[in-house]
Amino acid sequence: MGDSIFLCGLSGSGKSTVAPLLAERLGYDALDTDVMIVAEAGTPIDRIFAREGEAGFREREAQAVAAACACKRTVVALGGGALERDDSFERVLAAGTLVFLDAPDDVLLARLRGKGNEVRPMLGDPAAIPRLRARRIDRFRKAAITVDTSSLTAAEAADCIVSGRASLQR
Repeated sequence: MGDSIFLCGLSGSGKSTVAPLLAERLGYDALDTDVMIVAEAGTPIDRIFAREGEAGFREREAQAVAAACACKRTVVALGGGALERDDSFERVLAAGTLVFLDAPDDVLLARLRGKGNEVRPMLGDPAAIPRLRARRIDRFRKAAITVDTSSLTAAEAADCIVSGRASLQR
């Protein structure tokens, strides 16, 4: 694996939950670009979208990705759309190993509904998940490792990545 590990996937795939567990197993630091954005902005993501639109949010996200890419020995949970910008995508590929956490759309939707209190601006309706998957899948498929998290706990997903039981994509 590269110097740092970047977890990508749609919302609900487990990135934010798996990242600290994987980091602990590897003795790495952990970062979450969404958490970085909220800390820098001092306001929740749904408010950033309301004030600045998707373009404003994506600019903030690109800055968070750039900062995360400068870190060494770090597991980074990327926001679902973090790889949409070419500059962020290329920066991540150069900085470490990209891991795609995947699950079927119905599993993602059930997980997101289970969170209840978390606002996801891009997921206002169930049809949004297949649209976002179609928009992002080509980038996700560039990952060196893919893990289907649909029947795994976060700890099991982290263990799969560490032990190499994840499916390798080339």
